Amino acid sequence: MIRITREAVTSHLRRSQRWALTGVVALVLAIGSSATPVLANLPGSNFEGGDGNLVVDPVGATDWGNVAGLNIGIDQASATSDNSFGQGTKEDNPNATVVTGSIPPNKSDLTRFYEASEFVNGSNFLYLAWERSNVLGSANFDFEINQHGTPGLTGSFTGAITLNRTAGDLLVTYDFTNGGSTPTLGLLKWVTSGPVSQCFSSNALPCWGNHISLNSTDSEGAINTVAVTDPISSQSLPALTFGETAINLTGAGVFPPGVCEAFGSAFLKSRSSASFTSEVKDFVAPIPVNIGNCGAITIHKITENGDGSFGYTTTGGLSPATFSLSDGGTQAYTGVPSGSYSVSESTLPSGWTLKSLTCSVSGPGTSALPGGATVNITMSGGGNVDCTYTNHVNLSPTISTNLSQTTAKIGDLVHDSATLSGATSNAGGTVTYTAYTDGGCSQNPQDAGTKTVTDGVVPDSDMISFSIAGVYFWQAAYSGDANNNPALSACLSEQLVVNPNTTAIKTAPTLIPNDSGTISGATSSAGGAIVFQLFSPSDPACSGNPAFEQAVNVNGNGSYGTTNSTFVAAQLGTWRWQVTYSGDPNNVGSASACGVESFTLSNSNP
Repeated sequence: MIRITREAVTSHLRRSQRWALTGVVALVLAIGSSATPVLANLPGSNFEGGDGNLVVDPVGATDWGNVAGLNIGIDQASATSDNSFGQGTKEDNPNATVVTGSIPPNKSDLTRFYEASEFVNGSNFLYLAWERSNVLGSANFDFEINQHGTPGLTGSFTGAITLNRTAGDLLVTYDFTNGGSTPTLGLLKWVTSGPVSQCFSSNALPCWGNHISLNSTDSEGAINTVAVTDPISSQSLPALTFGETAINLTGAGVFPPGVCEAFGSAFLKSRSSASFTSEVKDFVAPIPVNIGNCGAITIHKITENGDGSFGYTTTGGLSPATFSLSDGGTQAYTGVPSGSYSVSESTLPSGWTLKSLTCSVSGPGTSALPGGATVNITMSGGGNVDCTYTNHVNLSPTISTNLSQTTAKIGDLVHDSATLSGATSNAGGTVTYTAYTDGGCSQNPQDAGTKTVTDGVVPDSDMISFSIAGVYFWQAAYSGDANNNPALSACLSEQLVVNPNTTAIKTAPTLIPNDSGTISGATSSAGGAIVFQLFSPSDPACSGNPAFEQAVNVNGNGSYGTTNSTFVAAQLGTWRWQVTYSGDPNNVGSASACGVESFTLSNSNP
């Protein structure tokens, strides 16, 4: 048996043609026999794309059972319901025909394929695998990787269809001969313009461009030589029914530094032979994939308590280099190559401040470090940075007041009311009420209470009174809160006049009454006592108890009188005296008639 190694094929191809990578990448798995075994994973990648066993070994490695971003393509059921390309469809022909029916026995009957990709250690790695139902010694597969998928090439579709190919799309073939376990890999790109000499096997554009052979530095692959179990489908796969490959697309030149490439669809085809011009037969319909070295930066704007135009500047070559956002606005940069960038909020409307800058990041090697108004970004292939600038401005409300009354008397209770205007609906804080004695609201402050503001509503002040007449100037001071600036009512906007008390005079006559009496005709040594009794106007007959009474001892003839200094006669009307001498053994007593002696208290000011 002739042993053909990958290195020998590569050397022959490089001598016979000048391979250039232009357009779609075609992964061509060229004929491979029992070549020297390759490592289980490429340098820089943790994926085991060269062991062909689907087993994670060693622990910590990555294989199909645990690879991130796995995409699965599953073929139509075999036999009459399966579809394939027919009527001589070739790889270079974008106009294909889909037919139904079983695949000829000497061709691979595809059942499914797997795809995954990642950007690690500065390189884009692509992982591909195929499975088939029939055990054949040889296989010739092409993985077509497009920027855009072909609508309709799914399900039970049959008939003519034009494959949706774009310049730069990729093609991958997987070929090996009976007894081989290592495929030969190659890449082609879809070409739509330029000289026809760049076509690999066609004499007309569009076509698959010049072929480049991959080597063990940028690719690896393997076919299972013993039965293996698929951990995804749980199916047992006999020998030669599974194959895989891992390719460093950056190392192979598919993703050159500073150039953004992205692919969104992939499907698998089988060729009838190792010849690139042979017919394309069975296929597994396209599935969405995400292969690329492009990153994305998205900037969002949120404003609080209003809106305005905020200016931004960038570095690193983002286009546009400057932009402006208002509330709810977004600036998106797609297709961002790997590198360093920054975005800074450089212009703010008056009164606005940056409240927060937050960023979320995805993708290995991609980072975003906010600092102040600037985020410094390190973009790696496939990375995504999403940042939100939140800006805040305080409202400047006004506060007006209204006194319960504008005039009062000394001692009257008065209170003030306040209303906030132009504040947020959830305004909080406090309002302090104060009364002053001057129009500058600085002298002799009298506290009327501090009240808590709830949802913009201000409670009334305390009830207070004033003991001194004069003009008082009221003022309400709002403390402000996180969304509202402080506010102060105008000192001269409300004044309280406290008037002096109004006086009146009312006269009422009073008298401290006294009386006197003279005894005559008595012995010179007469004794006993004279009793003076004063009756109020309500007792004109002197029959009740006297209002005032005093007894004065007698010693012979003469005048005797009362010495009252405490009893006051205040009741209006006629007061009547009655005086009685008690007598003694030598003298007979005597008495004056009621009211013989009287006085009257009157008042014309009731």
